[in-house]
Amino acid sequence: MQFPCAIMNITLEAVPAQASSLIAHASPFANSSFILQSTSVAGLLGGDEATSTVALLQVSDKRRWLGWYNSPGSYVMGRRFRRLAHSATLAVVSGPDSDLESGTKMVHIDPSLLFVHDGWSKGPVFKGAYSGSFIHETGPLASLLAKKSSILKDTAINGRESQPVSVTIASLKQVPGLRERMTFNHRPPLVAIVPILASLATCVTCGLYREWYAFSMIFLGIFARGSVCVFIGSGELVFDHPKPAEGSPSGDGILGNDRELALLKGEERVVNAVTRGRMFFRFRSKHACRMAEWCSILLIAQAIAQLILIPQSQLFGQLMFLISLAVSWSYNVWLSSVDKEDVRNEIFSKVLGEPNLVKLTFPNRVSAVVFLLLALNYDCRSPGNLKRLEKIMDTLLPTDAEVWEIWKESVLKKLSGQELRFEDSHHSNLSDSDSKLLKIFLKDTETAYTAFNNHRAEIIPQEETTNSSGSPLQP
Repeated sequence: MQFPCAIMNITLEAVPAQASSLIAHASPFANSSFILQSTSVAGLLGGDEATSTVALLQVSDKRRWLGWYNSPGSYVMGRRFRRLAHSATLAVVSGPDSDLESGTKMVHIDPSLLFVHDGWSKGPVFKGAYSGSFIHETGPLASLLAKKSSILKDTAINGRESQPVSVTIASLKQVPGLRERMTFNHRPPLVAIVPILASLATCVTCGLYREWYAFSMIFLGIFARGSVCVFIGSGELVFDHPKPAEGSPSGDGILGNDRELALLKGEERVVNAVTRGRMFFRFRSKHACRMAEWCSILLIAQAIAQLILIPQSQLFGQLMFLISLAVSWSYNVWLSSVDKEDVRNEIFSKVLGEPNLVKLTFPNRVSAVVFLLLALNYDCRSPGNLKRLEKIMDTLLPTDAEVWEIWKESVLKKLSGQELRFEDSHHSNLSDSDSKLLKIFLKDTETAYTAFNNHRAEIIPQEETTNSSGSPLQP
């Protein structure tokens, strides 16, 4: 009886060995000499999309646990995270708008470095009408406002055709009870499980067929991206902007300087939120800077390892590695294109609500500039403001020609409350050609004045159309 049992034991011991041998030597394409050399450069491709999906982790607390998958673009992400580490600053929390106790030390990291490829951090030039401020590069909300105005339905104004210029009047009111911390109610997408399953499946398959080079690179990719997501997800998305002193002048000003102009009307506090507001990742740990540096080293090391080890793998392992990247890249492209706009719009609405936006397109720059001046000076707040309006004219229409100076002087005289009508436009000091040009400019001015009167009710809130005595204000 011992002999059959011994035979059975030997047979049972041989089965796993034969199965292991079968798996080890039955790798598909094992005899193929074809090698996918280009697969190793995955660390240089898809970096913008991969970085955007990491930056969007703040929209859901649970999403930071959904980043465990192999993703392309590790080298680009590593470079961005090195910049993040260098941008880290120590900040002391203060003020009633904060969610933390006053005096708490935090680490702030600029998230705009993760969106550098699409201009998230930079808005157009801003010129303050009454504060005298001049900002060459405004913040992300100004960039959002400019994009919103560019796609806004406009009203065309008839007149002398030249280079069309659009003017958007934005009446801004800050949302009451605005807190620094940006909180969102977005649920993590269920499709996020797809790249995770794809990476795990390809990694396990490579292990079963002993494709260890591909196995190690997929596993390293999963670990690197997962660690980065957990780190970024441990922070909070914070919006901050300068608080003006009491008694500060109105924050009205002009955004842009080319074919798209926007007049921001509102208190200095809310205009500052648009022009000077910044987003931060706020971390409670004082080691956040060092963690960002380690994430950068890990991602760059992953890219270098891929360049060296993926060409050493067999064709089947390279295909498994490529499949994991293709699935994650598709997910990154989809998520960054969908979520990014949603998050931007939600940030905009949290700070500014739904501002009243009215867009007019003028046939030439002269009429557009005059319309802006009328919208700024509709209530004739102070005779001294005419000097500031003159500076705005010089900024938007920079020229020292005599005919331009005469035109500016004629317009400024009547901006104090008179109608912009010019029946007698003759000037003996001008040549015939300059006199003709002056008449054209004055006609453009009348076009702007007519447009202002026709759209006055749309661009000026009802409560502002009467003065302190309750009588209507004259344009």
